[in-house]
Amino acid sequence: MSRVFILGNGESRKSVNLRSLKTCGPVYGCNALYRDFTPDALICVDGGMMHEVYESGYALKNKCYFRSWTKLPGDAYEMIVDTNLFEGWHKSLHSENPKQGRTQFVLNGTDPNQMMRLVELAKKIAEDEGREFDEIELRQKMGNHHQWVTWVEENDEVYLIPEDYSGWSAGPIAVRMAIEDHNPTDVFLIGFDLGSSTGLVNNVYKGTSNYVTQDASETPSVNWIKQHKQNFEAFPNTKFWKVNPAPLGTDGTSQFIEEWREHENVEYLELDDLNLVLDFGVLM
Repeated sequence: MSRVFILGNGESRKSVNLRSLKTCGPVYGCNALYRDFTPDALICVDGGMMHEVYESGYALKNKCYFRSWTKLPGDAYEMIVDTNLFEGWHKSLHSENPKQGRTQFVLNGTDPNQMMRLVELAKKIAEDEGREFDEIELRQKMGNHHQWVTWVEENDEVYLIPEDYSGWSAGPIAVRMAIEDHNPTDVFLIGFDLGSSTGLVNNVYKGTSNYVTQDASETPSVNWIKQHKQNFEAFPNTKFWKVNPAPLGTDGTSQFIEEWREHENVEYLELDDLNLVLDFGVLM
């Protein structure tokens, strides 16, 4: 039995001893997991999260998979990056780490001209409604529309996510990367709650940088379910264990996924039984 463990950031993950998992097999994780734990590989797909991880120095020594991470020569900076657009309030729409002698950079995010058109539209709406448009409203209206410039080292531990998974979320990509890297017999999906018991967002890092607020609505799971299903179909001889915090049907995070019914290589496992499977390979 060769195993890999994929960590989502659902709140059920809080009760798992992550360090003990590393003694049982490779561990792959997503996004802000790096703040608390060092997996064997970290997968990020959002511009803000990739920028944060790189700026922290984590990606210089630890394996990461990033999306659309193209290094550009520093000489092209003035031609490509128009910092004059980001003055006054607009500064909050542009993030850039210190250059520190680096000669390459990565550009991610929304086209700045498109951002400025959105800003002007939001201002006009506020004007038509007879109210002032301030910086707080700017941040709310722009959401994930942002530009990140990341100055990078020539040698780091960042690997490109294949274009085949364009549009996929970090979790399903982490599954695919782990399988391609290690060819395991068993894949354990931990912290992939795919639901919420409160109707609010279910994420360990909610309310922190690059995440939605704690009172945000539950994130729809349609795309996650579809992308995991594609992994199940691509690897019919691999067993996938979806680890739940409670028995099936007892709460919003431990539901039977109807779309996965046809896949005989998917099993549901309660957290309390995880050690049994790790120790004996089957449920006793």
